[in-house]
Amino acid sequence: MNIVSRLFLVATLGFALAGCTGMIRQVDQANIESVRKVVVVSQLGDTFIGSLTATTVFGNSSYKVDVGDWQVDEKLAASAVDAINQSEKLNASMLASSAKLPELLKAAAARNADTLLVVTPAGNSNQPEFWPGYGFSRRTLFMMDRSCIYSLFVTTAYNVKSGKEMGIAWSFPKWESIPCDQATDLVWKDSFEKYSVNEKELIRKAVITSVTKNARTSLQGLGLLP
Repeated sequence: MNIVSRLFLVATLGFALAGCTGMIRQVDQANIESVRKVVVVSQLGDTFIGSLTATTVFGNSSYKVDVGDWQVDEKLAASAVDAINQSEKLNASMLASSAKLPELLKAAAARNADTLLVVTPAGNSNQPEFWPGYGFSRRTLFMMDRSCIYSLFVTTAYNVKSGKEMGIAWSFPKWESIPCDQATDLVWKDSFEKYSVNEKELIRKAVITSVTKNARTSLQGLGLLP
C-alpha cells in the first residue's frame, strides 16, 4: 500500500473510531467487585461470511457457508472461560445455548452464577463492509486493497438476579476502529468451494484465532480482565 492509500485509510478509520467507541461501556466498578461466578454463552452461530466491498456497489460480492464443524461458539466460550478463571477472585463456566435472554438468566441462576456474559454478532454502521459474525472480508477502494479474516461481535454482561444489563463491549479494542486483525496471504475468492482443503484449514485456524483473541478483548472492554 502506498503513502496516499495509507493516509486515506488512516483518515477514514479516524472518523469511524469516533462513531464506534460509544458502544463500549465498562461494568461499573461497584458491580465488578460483586462479580464472582460467571456463565459465558456464545451465540455467534455457524455461518462463515465471505464479502467483497468494492469501490461501487456493482462490484460487491458475498457468500455464506455453514461451518458448524468448526465449533466456533464452543471455542470462543472456552477461551473466555479460561481467561476469566485465571483470576483468583472469579470462577466461570460455559453454557452452549441458543435460547433467549430470560432462559439464559434462568440457566445461569441454576448454576448459582451472579453474572451472565452473552456473545452475539453485531454490525458496526461505521464499517458496513464487516458483516456481523465472522468471515473473510476484502475491501477495494481506489488504490486500497485490504483482505483479512475478522470477527465482529459484542459481549454483554447481565446481573443474573435482576436481569439488568451491566455493560457491553466490542470485540476489538476501543483504540482501533475496525475488526480486521487477522491478515492473510490467501486470495479472496467469490465462493468458499474455490478454496483447497489446505486453504480452508488455514481459514478455519485464522477464524478461531480471531474469535478467541477478541473474546479476551471484549472481556477487557467490560473491565473484567486487566
